[in-house]
Amino acid sequence: MSAPPRLYVLVAIHAPTALIIRRGPSNWWHLLRWDLQTRTIEPGAWFGGTLYPRRCDISPDGRYFGYFALGTGEPPWRTYFAVSRLPWLTALVAWQTYGTYTIGCRFARDGNLTISGAMNDQPFHGRYPNKASIEVMHTNWIRRDIQNELKRGWRPLREALEIPLDPDERDSAVLIQRTSPTGHGTSLILAHTGVDFQRHGIEGVQTRYFRKDRDGQITPLADATWADWDHNGHLLMATRQGAVTVHEQRRRVWTETWTHDLADLTPNPAEAPVWAEGW
Repeated sequence: MSAPPRLYVLVAIHAPTALIIRRGPSNWWHLLRWDLQTRTIEPGAWFGGTLYPRRCDISPDGRYFGYFALGTGEPPWRTYFAVSRLPWLTALVAWQTYGTYTIGCRFARDGNLTISGAMNDQPFHGRYPNKASIEVMHTNWIRRDIQNELKRGWRPLREALEIPLDPDERDSAVLIQRTSPTGHGTSLILAHTGVDFQRHGIEGVQTRYFRKDRDGQITPLADATWADWDHNGHLLMATRQGAVTVHEQRRRVWTETWTHDLADLTPNPAEAPVWAEGW
């Protein structure tokens, strides 16, 4: 039996859209658009190189994907940063990077793009229709690993809580939390416990998730490899078994109300549609 895929999700800040980044089998990557309003999944690109999901992002309106990739082609398509239309990888603009020493990107609401990486400041392919700038890199690797959460309202956990972590994780864990946007008093807690490329995790990052209810009870989300809130306060999760799920609170009880299994997919590369080839 093959190992379950590894899943990571990017939720648009101002739209009911998410991008699922799926790894497996082996080095295959697959992009899928997740419509959080209709709860439907739209398959997109398959890629046989390497993506770095924690160094990627999607635009606030959910239309564009800024991604860092290690390709299989000749330079400059070896290591590069590009922008495409969800859920495809057809590069509308691309910059060559100096190896994999790249941190990530940030889309502004007005369409401007900031990239943090060791790279050329001018694209070698296409053009970006708004302002694109390259910023000085930092070397805080944990901050890099959780930058997408910090952009989406997660904040360092200031209060002293008894988080049920293994003894070897407690000293190194970095804890951040995000309260539900609907104000029902429930928070998610993410524990970054280090990097181990021999264990299940996107880019080797080891994370543990917990839910803290308004009465202070802390519940481990043992199956979650990723979790966040949607704009309506529903709990979104990607599981270790290769599914994405939605949980809703009903009469103070959290119930799984939707699930989509992504475990048994076979690579099926296809040409991107015509609309994905332009801005």
